Amino acid sequence: MKHVLPKHLTDLEAIELIYGPPLEILTYKHFRAYQIWMAEKIIEMEGVYLGAEMGLGKTAATLWAINVLMREGLIKNVLIIAPLRVAEETWPEEIAKWDFARHLRYRVVTGDKDERRAALKVGPAEITIVNRENLRWLLKGLGMARWRFDMIVYDEASRLKKGVLRTNPSVRKDGTMGDPGMTELGCIYRVHGKTKKIVMLSGTPSPNGLIDLFGPIFAIDQGKRLGDSMSAYKKRYFVEDRYTTKVTPQLGAEPAIMKAVSDIFFSLKEEDYLDLPPMITVDHKVQMTRKEMEGYKTLEREMSLEVQGRWHEPEVIEAVNKGVLTGKLLQYANGSLYREDGTAHKVHDRKLAVLDSIVEEAAGRPILVAYSFKFDKDAIKKKFPWARVFGESKNDMRDWNDGKIKMLIVHPASAGHGLNFQKASNIAVWYGLTWSLELYRQFIKRLHRSGQKEDRVFLHRILTERTADMDVVEVLQMRGATQDQITDAVRVRLKRAA
Repeated sequence: MKHVLPKHLTDLEAIELIYGPPLEILTYKHFRAYQIWMAEKIIEMEGVYLGAEMGLGKTAATLWAINVLMREGLIKNVLIIAPLRVAEETWPEEIAKWDFARHLRYRVVTGDKDERRAALKVGPAEITIVNRENLRWLLKGLGMARWRFDMIVYDEASRLKKGVLRTNPSVRKDGTMGDPGMTELGCIYRVHGKTKKIVMLSGTPSPNGLIDLFGPIFAIDQGKRLGDSMSAYKKRYFVEDRYTTKVTPQLGAEPAIMKAVSDIFFSLKEEDYLDLPPMITVDHKVQMTRKEMEGYKTLEREMSLEVQGRWHEPEVIEAVNKGVLTGKLLQYANGSLYREDGTAHKVHDRKLAVLDSIVEEAAGRPILVAYSFKFDKDAIKKKFPWARVFGESKNDMRDWNDGKIKMLIVHPASAGHGLNFQKASNIAVWYGLTWSLELYRQFIKRLHRSGQKEDRVFLHRILTERTADMDVVEVLQMRGATQDQITDAVRVRLKRAA
C-alpha cells in the first residue's frame, strides 16, 4: 500500500505506527449487556439517538454494529463525523483495540487541504472519519454524484443543537455579502435521501435543556417529530423573550416533546451499569484583597477599570456590553484582564497559590488541570515549567497514560470528548470554570470513568469568592438538573449481568 501520511493510512498501520500497538486486544466477549443493546438498536433502526453518558462504550458498540451491517451486506461505506481529536485519535484507537474492527479499513480526513485531499485518495476504505469542521468541505468536494456513504455516525451530536441548515452570509472586504453556507445539519439534511442509517451519539444530549434536542432529532427524521424548522419548534413548544431571545418551555412542553422522540431517543446513565469510584468535589474558595475587590466592583458597576499601563501610564480596560462584561469579570476572578491589544494585565495570583498547594498535596501524583484563558495557561506554565500543555506534542496521551507527565494543562474545549485520561490519575482541577455544562461534564469524565483504578476521584474547583465564579457554579447546577430531568424521561435501565 502506498504511504501518503501516517495518519491517513487505511488500516492498522496508521494508529500503530504513531501510537504503537494496543496493550490489549478486546473481543465481543468483553461487551457489557448495555453495549450489546446499543449495538442492536443501531443495527435494527434506520435512525437512532443514543444519549449514553461518557464511559459507557458507545464507540465500541457502534463499531460492532458497523461490522455486523457490513458483514450482512446492508451497508458499504460509513462516514463518521467527530470533534477533531476524537476523529484523529479515539476512533482509530478503538478500531485497533477491538478484534472485530481491526480488519476495517479507514481513512482520517483532517488537516489542511493537501492532507485532506491525500486522505481521500487513499483507499479503498470502508470507513471515512472527518472532523465536523470539514464536513461541508467534504460534501462540496465529492458532490452528490460521488457521495457513497450509506451510513452516517455523528459523534457528540449535541453540537447540532442550533438546529439551523444554513449560516447567515458574511460581509466581504469590499462590502458585498457572501453566500450563506450550509451548516453540518444542512449537509446531513442534503444527503439524507442517500443514507440508509443515521446514528447520533452524545454523552451530554441536552446541556441547555429541551431546546437542544431539535437539531439531532431533525438530522434523523427531517422534522417528522419536532417540526420542520427550529423556528417552528420554538413557536410550538416555547415562549421566547422578544428582548433577550431567551426561550423557556411552555406548560406541558416537556412531556409532549419527550413522548414525540421516545421511539428514537434513548438515554443510558453510568450509575445504572457501572460501579465507579465516588467523586469527591473539593471547592477552594480564595479571597482577593480589599483593593483587588474594589477594582472588581468598579469594573462590575461601571463596565470599565483604570489600570496601570505597560508604560506606567493610566490605561482603561472596558466592556462594551453586558456579555463582554461577564467575560471580563471571570478574567478578573482568575487573575488578569485582557487589554484591547490582546495582552494581559495581571491583577492577582490567588488561584495560582491554591494550585501550588494542590500540587504539594498530590505528592508527585499526576494532575489534570483545566484552564479558561490563555493567560491562565501561561501563568501555570511559568509557575510549573515542568508541566505540559495538551496538544503541544503528538505523544501527550501516551506519555500521560504512561505516567510520564505530572501535570497536564488542558482547555476543556480541546480535551472534552472521547479522550481517556483515567489510567494515570484520579486528580482533576478546574482552575477556571466554564459556563458550558457539556464541557464541564465532559472534562470531569476524563478521569471519572470506567477504567479508573483508584478508589476515589478528586475534583478540585478553585473559586474566587464574591465574583462571577460563584454565578457559574450556580448555573452549572441548574443546567445539570435540567438535563438529568430530560434524559430520565427516556432512560433505559437494563438488568445487570450477574
